[in-house]
Amino acid sequence: MAVPLLDIVRLPVIHSGVTGFLLVLRPLLLLLLVSAVFWLAARALRRLVLGRVGELGKFLLLAALVAFYALTVVLTAMSATGGGGAPWMPLFAPLMTLPPRTIIAVVAGLLAVWLVARELVTPMPHWFGFILDSPLRRLFMPAEAVLHRMALGPGMRVVEIGCGTGHLTVEVPRRIKPNGVLFSVDIQPEMVEKTRRRVERAGLDNVQTFVAPAEKLPFDIFDADLVFIALVLGEIQNRLAALREVERVLRPGGVLSISESLLDPHYRFRNDVVRLGQHAGFEHVSTEGSLFSYTATFRKPASKEPLGYVPRFG
Repeated sequence: MAVPLLDIVRLPVIHSGVTGFLLVLRPLLLLLLVSAVFWLAARALRRLVLGRVGELGKFLLLAALVAFYALTVVLTAMSATGGGGAPWMPLFAPLMTLPPRTIIAVVAGLLAVWLVARELVTPMPHWFGFILDSPLRRLFMPAEAVLHRMALGPGMRVVEIGCGTGHLTVEVPRRIKPNGVLFSVDIQPEMVEKTRRRVERAGLDNVQTFVAPAEKLPFDIFDADLVFIALVLGEIQNRLAALREVERVLRPGGVLSISESLLDPHYRFRNDVVRLGQHAGFEHVSTEGSLFSYTATFRKPASKEPLGYVPRFG
């Protein structure tokens, strides 16, 4: 009786020690493969959220998608031979049974809710400030992602609008030493108090805090080098008036930095921010990042004051 060629090839392989050893290690190898794919996907997602896509980010995104698809195919094939299949397939199984109209309606409803939430102009409640200090915020909206796009340097006078709980406030002063000063402003006294305590715990002596609305900053004469608004612009009632206040307190040639993240419920699109800044009298310098996270940089035009005028804070 003739033996099929495929069986002849399989016979020594099945009984070989190497194959048996690999079969024993298959659960461990599968765990390592799953871990590697999820690590790659998480790294790609984080770069996307932080706006650091670039060429490496695009490669990571593509690699993560390909690896996820390949792993799903492998695990699904294993399920046909007695394996458990892809562990995430039960999560997608209900979606596969829904009619397309239902899926479209759900997606459209979520989009509508998000668009309406963007227009609800209100500051984050102070009792909700723990979100700003959560590990999730530090993972997807770290301070470094915002600060690395600002031209901070020693001796600068910086104004922060919307300090919140102070997660950025304690990072800026270290970058503007020596002789640099940070003026942090928030409309909620409770947030300012949280920031003040955080600054004291950090041992920083070049930070001053103020309770004031963004539309009426507590400075009489302008000489600020940089004003930054990070994830706060959408919470300001009169955004145009606020940016005109920023223009007032900046020195000639001073910089306005506005940072936005798609994870923020009050997210503003970059085109809207650029138009708003230009309408307030600023020159648009650059926009760094992606749709998910970006920083728009503006510059105050050259001074029209007469020669000999020396601006300073009161």
